[in-house]
Amino acid sequence: MQFGVALPHFSRLASREAVVTLAREAESLGYDSIWTTDHVLMAADQPDPYGTILEAVVTLSYVAAVTERVRLGTSVIVLPQREPVLVAKQAATLDILSNGRLILGVGAGWNEREFGFLGANFHDRGRRFDEYIQAMRTLWSEPDPQFAGKSVRFADVSFQPRTVQPGGPPIWLGGGSRAALRRAATLCDGWHATGATVEEFASGMQTIRELAGERKVVGSVRLRTAVGRTLPEQRNARGGVQARLSGSREEVVEGIQAYARAGASELLLYFGADDLDTNLADMRLFADQVRTRV
Repeated sequence: MQFGVALPHFSRLASREAVVTLAREAESLGYDSIWTTDHVLMAADQPDPYGTILEAVVTLSYVAAVTERVRLGTSVIVLPQREPVLVAKQAATLDILSNGRLILGVGAGWNEREFGFLGANFHDRGRRFDEYIQAMRTLWSEPDPQFAGKSVRFADVSFQPRTVQPGGPPIWLGGGSRAALRRAATLCDGWHATGATVEEFASGMQTIRELAGERKVVGSVRLRTAVGRTLPEQRNARGGVQARLSGSREEVVEGIQAYARAGASELLLYFGADDLDTNLADMRLFADQVRTRV
C-alpha cells in the first residue's frame, strides 16, 4: 500500500508557507505522493471550502521545485471545463520539470455554475471528456499527432518536447458513476475514488475489472484521515455521506487493510485541519504509528 497526502491549498491554508512546509514534510516523512485539488471560480454562495484556493497545476509545479522524490498528482482536474490541448501541454511540462513524477487525475465535474463561469458546456461534458482524454494521449504518444473529433481537431502540429514517462503521465479517473467506471476501465490507468466506503470501492473495482479485460487499472481512494480521534460525518456536494479513516491506531490500520482487500493500492490522505501545526502533527502521527505497521 502506498500513501499520498492531499495538500490543503485552499481555505485558511491557501498560502506559500503552508504548501511548501507540508510538501517538504510529507517527503521527509516518507509519503509516496502529494496531491492538489481543482476548482477555479466558485459562486459567492459556495465559499467553503474552495472559494479561496490556489490553482491546482501551478501549485503542483511549485511543489515539484521544492521536492525531489514524491510523485505529484491532481485530485482531480475538472477536464471538461478546461482546454484539453493546454492541459496536455501543462501536464507534459510538469512531467518533464519533475523528472517523470506526475499522475494526472481528471474528473467530469459536478458544479454547473463553475462550468458557466469558465465558458464551458456542462451538459455535453461526458462526450467531450472521452474525446479530451483521447486527444491528450495522442499528443503525448504520437510522433506526428493528428486528431479529428467533434470538439478537438489538430493535424500537422509539433508537440515537443516529449514527456519523461513514455506515452505521457498516467491518467487516473475520478468519480463513482457507471460512466466514470467505464472510463477508468477503458481509457485510463487508474480509478481515483473520493470518500468511497469499502463496499462502494470493492464494487467499483469489480466493475472496472469486468470492463477492463486484460488492462490493469490501479485502485486508489481519497479519505479524510485522523489518528487518535474520530472525525465528524461529512457529506459531498450531492449530499452523500463520505467515508473517513479515523479513530484509534488499530481502527485506522483495520480500515486500511479493508481497503487493500477491496483493491486499493494507494490511499490519498486528507488530514484537513484548519491550521498548519495540526496538519503537521497529524501527518507525523500517521507516519509514525500507522504507515510503519501496514
